[in-house]
Amino acid sequence: MLEAVIFDMDGVIVDTEPVYFRAINEFLGQFGHSIDKRYNEKFFGISSYDAWTTMKQDFKLDDVSVEECVYGMEKIRNRIIQEEGYQPISGTVSLIRELHKAGIPLAVGSSSAINDIKHVTESLEIEECFQDFVSGRDECKNAKPDPEVFLKAAQKLGVSPEKCLVIEDSDNGSLAAKRAGMKIIGFQNQDFGNQSLKEADYIVTSMEDVNLALCKKVGEA
Repeated sequence: MLEAVIFDMDGVIVDTEPVYFRAINEFLGQFGHSIDKRYNEKFFGISSYDAWTTMKQDFKLDDVSVEECVYGMEKIRNRIIQEEGYQPISGTVSLIRELHKAGIPLAVGSSSAINDIKHVTESLEIEECFQDFVSGRDECKNAKPDPEVFLKAAQKLGVSPEKCLVIEDSDNGSLAAKRAGMKIIGFQNQDFGNQSLKEADYIVTSMEDVNLALCKKVGEA
């Protein structure tokens, strides 16, 4: 029986990947480097710290620390968001409200910072729909694809992992959910991502195709 739904945030609730991509390239541009979308795809679903650890090595950024890279990129990203706002994924906000109205406990399990999670949910006026939030960056020792973020979310909700459904858009995130013993609806973003989502139990190419009935069908299969 489906007892809870856990949402990833970046790429599922809000379309943040294009903003991250722009911010990374603007920061790297200061050192004469840039990345393409294919290179960026391997970082989907993992922490910014882990991503910059790899990029620092790949581009031999010996004069800056990983922490300085993360801070520099996030400063640029925050400026873009302040200027342009958040772009919600079409269909997700209405789904969250539908599930909340049906009395299904909800949580966010994201690699983003807890302040970002709260800012996004407040901005979209859906904060009250969630029972709890788990930040992989601030609360977990291990980033996705480790299952820690989802296991913590299930624990906070008071629900057994096998009775949780996760909605994810990345390979790393779907693998984390699978390792947690949860069912998965994978959102395959056609504009940005190129993720196979092979661990997902069901794949959609539009969040507008996901509703309460589908969540129950996948979660209880």
